[in-house]
Amino acid sequence: MKNNLKATLAFALALLVAMPAWAYDFSVRMNYGDMLYFDIVNAAQRQVKVVPPVATGSDHYASHVRPAGVLSIPSVVEYNGISYEVVAIGERAFSGCLDIRTITIPATVHTIEPYAFYGCTGIKGSIVIGENVRSIGNSAFYGCTGVNEVLFRAENCTTMGGSMSMTAFGNCRNLKSVKISEGVKVLPDYAFCGMDALSDSVQLPSSLERIGAYAFAYCSSLPGRMVIPDNVTTIGECAFHQCHKISSVTIGASVRQIGGRAFYHCIGLRQVIINATTPPQVAATSFSEVKKGIPFKVPCVSKQMYTDNAEWHNYAPFSTHGSCSITINASVLDPVTGSVVGGGSYNYGDNVKLMALCAEGYAFEGWSDGNRDNPRTFDAKDNLIVRANMRRVMTIVQKDTVYVVDTVYRQGTRVIRDTVDFFDAVRSVTSIPEITVDSPKKRIKWNFSRREKVTSVALYDQLGECLYTGNGRRGDIDMSRYRTGTYYVRIQTNNRVLRARCFYNANSNETIIIKK
Repeated sequence: MKNNLKATLAFALALLVAMPAWAYDFSVRMNYGDMLYFDIVNAAQRQVKVVPPVATGSDHYASHVRPAGVLSIPSVVEYNGISYEVVAIGERAFSGCLDIRTITIPATVHTIEPYAFYGCTGIKGSIVIGENVRSIGNSAFYGCTGVNEVLFRAENCTTMGGSMSMTAFGNCRNLKSVKISEGVKVLPDYAFCGMDALSDSVQLPSSLERIGAYAFAYCSSLPGRMVIPDNVTTIGECAFHQCHKISSVTIGASVRQIGGRAFYHCIGLRQVIINATTPPQVAATSFSEVKKGIPFKVPCVSKQMYTDNAEWHNYAPFSTHGSCSITINASVLDPVTGSVVGGGSYNYGDNVKLMALCAEGYAFEGWSDGNRDNPRTFDAKDNLIVRANMRRVMTIVQKDTVYVVDTVYRQGTRVIRDTVDFFDAVRSVTSIPEITVDSPKKRIKWNFSRREKVTSVALYDQLGECLYTGNGRRGDIDMSRYRTGTYYVRIQTNNRVLRARCFYNANSNETIIIKK
């Protein structure tokens, strides 16, 4: 009796081991006839992924009918009265389905897991990678030998296979064309690595910001000119490794790093054009094994920088392109409001100083590009067109003037700018008995009683620049060193602050007029 029980249990266990492990939570028959299988990945958000019917073994459709012909994956499926969004195509979901001819992947899908369409040799024509796809697993389309074109629209895809031996489109030996849509920001590591049949030139979109490591490595048939767009900052390691037929490379203006062996053994390369005015970081092997003596063209204004750069020195002597000067075009929006001193043609790296000068009745408000420094200094590195904005200053008559000032610290200098009009009703100089003028000697003078301690005296021009600082209850400011214009005097004591506006005319007998 015991022996019979043992035999029965052993037979039952053998049956359980032999039975396939189901991979799905539910199945739905599509209106075109195929049965698709789904696994719930997030019940709360009602999200599912497409999976094969069997989770284990080498045949994931054992005793199940494989999809064939036109495969149209739905964006939403319904089960037990609940609608689920299809967000992923699971691992080996259609692996070995040899009779699928075309596939449509919905916009809801953001993940294509490893081996999803592995060995689907019957797929013909194009594969579209939608704009919302963020990850494509190892060998996802490996061996899809009937595919001849990939339309890559994934704007933020960060993963496409994990190594050279497991690239997403490995062994797609008839894949000759890759079209990358505008809006794509990143080409992930290994994105199109090993596509040795890729024989149509690839145009990279202007939106592209990064080219990953090995992105086009071993695309030995990729021909023509490769233009790296201006928004790209990084060209990854081995990005174009052994792309034998590329004849010309243009490096965009924003590239800051070119990885090791990025263009290694590109034996067809005949010229490299670099638009970056600041030499990018480059490895000793970035252009190894290319034809000796091919021209490297750099911006004219940067030739010396490339020549002096230890990383780029090996590619000298450099030929040049573009203008050898940088143009700074600075003016005012309306000539009535003032003028700008500075601007013109400069060599790369020259120091530039711009000064906005206000006409009578106007105050400086800022530059058209948002900068508010005046004077404004910087090094010439790119062409610049900038305008000075002035605002009309209105005379305000009021009983008690409220003065509000901003204190700005710039390069260690304390600068005070008024944020409201600095003007009050015009008053005679007798309104401020402590502040007087000596016009013949071109001096502003102050004199306070012994009971009042003067802690600071300052003179500002109409741009808010501090021209003079001092202290003491008695003193004067020599205006002869300054040119005709409007100035402001600010005197602070231990119990009050006095402000006065000064009109100074260097060429008049009455050189100084004080208004409170």
